[in-house]
Amino acid sequence: MTRQRSDDHRKQQILAAATRCFVRRGYAATRLLDIAREAGLSKGGVYFHYRAKEQLFHDILENLSKSLEARWSFDTISEQSADRSVGQLVKAHLRTMQDEPEEVQLHNLLVAMAVQDPLFRDKLEEITRIMRGLYAGVIERGITEGVFSPGDPNTLAIAVLAYVHGLGSFTVLDAEGRLPVPPEAAAEHVVRMLKRHSSASAVEFAAEPHKLN
Repeated sequence: MTRQRSDDHRKQQILAAATRCFVRRGYAATRLLDIAREAGLSKGGVYFHYRAKEQLFHDILENLSKSLEARWSFDTISEQSADRSVGQLVKAHLRTMQDEPEEVQLHNLLVAMAVQDPLFRDKLEEITRIMRGLYAGVIERGITEGVFSPGDPNTLAIAVLAYVHGLGSFTVLDAEGRLPVPPEAAAEHVVRMLKRHSSASAVEFAAEPHKLN
């Protein structure tokens, strides 16, 4: 292994350990020493790559942002109807939350920190923009096709994200990280909301869903 590859491997090892520490202890309570112990390294081994936990957390968020962009920045299949596309997006989104509980915890931590620090708020907005843009694009196509009721695509995308993230937050309450609603049922709720009215209530969300075509 070359020196560059060795350094990159060590940094990824530190970042993984830091992520576990941050989601378990919280940002304020985590020290570089805690991260070093979690990574199985000396404090000097961590200090060689990162002089402060702020740098570490910044790189973790950068990795999260790149991962989300790679996952969500794609063109939805235009050959299929917009309602089916939205349903598939919601199901994929929620399944990822269920399969990657650490990512959900990190996102929740970022939300909490964004209230206190504009830098973290900017990062949260960047991450949210990626997902909002994809949902808004499909919703806009559905409105144009007459599949969804008229409304502002960006506002509707925010409503969908609020619902999806709200369900995702419940994974931290379950010992096995399960969602309170199956992804398929959640997708049906979202599609029905978009078809019925742009300002569907929480009661409408919770009603028995219709099956997707």
